[in-house]
Amino acid sequence: MRTRDWCQRAAGPGWFDEADCRRLETLERTAPEDLFGAGAARPLVIALFGGTGVGKSSLLNRLAGEELARVGVERPTSREATIYVHEAVALGQLPAELPVDRVRVKRHRSDAYEAVLWIDAPDIDSVDEGNRQCALAWLPHVDLVCYVVSPERYRDDAGWRVLRARKLRHGWMFVMNRWDEGDLRQRADFLQMLRNAGFDDPLLLCTSCLESGEPLPSPDEFGQIRQTIRMLIDGHAVQELSRLGQRARLQELRSVLEYLAGRLGDDQRWEQLGQGLRTRWEGLRKQLLDGSGWALQTAASRFAVRERGLLRRVGEQVAELRGSDDGPGKRQKAGPDTGELAALTAGLWDEWSESRIARLLDGMEVATDQAGIGVAGVRRRLDKVGAQCRPTVLDAVQEQVRAALLRPGALPVRVARRVTGFLMSALPLAAVAAVAWQVVRGYWRGSHGESEYLGWDFAINSGLLVLVAWGVPFLVDRLLRPSVEAAVLRAMRHGLATALEDLGEQMQRALRDARLEAGGLQGAGRELALEAAGMLIKPIDVRNPALARVIGSARGGQEAEPRSAGAAAGS
Repeated sequence: MRTRDWCQRAAGPGWFDEADCRRLETLERTAPEDLFGAGAARPLVIALFGGTGVGKSSLLNRLAGEELARVGVERPTSREATIYVHEAVALGQLPAELPVDRVRVKRHRSDAYEAVLWIDAPDIDSVDEGNRQCALAWLPHVDLVCYVVSPERYRDDAGWRVLRARKLRHGWMFVMNRWDEGDLRQRADFLQMLRNAGFDDPLLLCTSCLESGEPLPSPDEFGQIRQTIRMLIDGHAVQELSRLGQRARLQELRSVLEYLAGRLGDDQRWEQLGQGLRTRWEGLRKQLLDGSGWALQTAASRFAVRERGLLRRVGEQVAELRGSDDGPGKRQKAGPDTGELAALTAGLWDEWSESRIARLLDGMEVATDQAGIGVAGVRRRLDKVGAQCRPTVLDAVQEQVRAALLRPGALPVRVARRVTGFLMSALPLAAVAAVAWQVVRGYWRGSHGESEYLGWDFAINSGLLVLVAWGVPFLVDRLLRPSVEAAVLRAMRHGLATALEDLGEQMQRALRDARLEAGGLQGAGRELALEAAGMLIKPIDVRNPALARVIGSARGGQEAEPRSAGAAAGS
């Protein structure tokens, strides 16, 4: 259940897709114990598999010493599974995944096989797909697979090739039945086929269930079949065979967990994604700055045309927000009307700009997929930033325009204009004061006869002095006054560059957040994988000679990673 919860937590944000989740859902969770009541000692579960006409039912009858299974013309092919179990064994409710409508339960009283539950499976090579699926459905509930072939059909029988993928999950016994029709070369050939299929030390026994009196190519090994089964029962091998299946399920669970944890990326892949995003965004930023030149110039020109309207109002509104007043009788004004400003800047981010962003996000999606990381988990976070591009850019541009209107020009220019503004007032006042002093002084001296009164020449020269004292700083101030169009254009460019830089940082932050989220999920998944691996430390106890033979090939590869089915319910 913990693995399912972990997978769902990762699938919710999009780190795993449906195929990833199916890897866990299709893991085999059933075992032979599911056929019996909880807590009760259970018998050894042996299933007879094989193709049509190889004599599975005849072999079962010979083992039991009575007619348990129908043979011959009564059942030329098996369409259902038949369970043969001692009447003292209590069966539980059959698992829901089994085709319960295609199963018969038959009780027997053979004390020799009270500790064995036999399953006579449908013909695995049947042309009816339903028969084959019915046979395969019983495999997870089997301890020992007894695969029966005949000398005539052992080579063209594809059934064991279907089953061999499960060689690490069960004990195996191969029986070449109808040995009266066989040859030693066929036995050797089949042994080699099994070894080539990965069975290192297959247990192959030859027998004949017919009393024809014909000599056999080699002594009948039916006694070894019965002895092997008896040794498995007496040697308490049921527990070890159960552990063999559990190990296989744990191994596959660990394999799937490690694969899914890999889907969350590693440091190298995340670094490559981050570098790729930086490279892509730098190229896009330059492209957007270059491509927006015409739109910026157009908007700045419109601002210049409306200098006496919009710009003045915006400047007054900004000044009002800063707390300026109109004197003792100042008027209360409403908040700034930004409608016209927003309309003039709206064209700075258009469909072309949006398409560039969408192309970048698509490129990151492809790069994420190529890195083997869950695409939706990364795209989800980047899309949130992409959706904020337009408001982020327009807000930054409008903020810079307002600042430019309030403080036009660069800092040295603003300082110089403050000086000229001061001089336009101070110099004329100084000139007027100097003229006034000369007028008073001339009148005083003229009234006392010390000199003549001031004449027209003094008046003209005094006027020129005052004019020059005011005109020179005024002309310098006019020359320093920045162009509205240039100031607004510069502000827009700065606002656009600032917004794009901020968006780039947001993209990187979104990728880092995605990496942190994936890292947390990855750590939880690897903890589950390590826990599953810890359960595999204890090896299978093969001191029982019969057990060593039936799981010889599985024991040699029990640390391998199986490729189908298997998960521990506790994990």
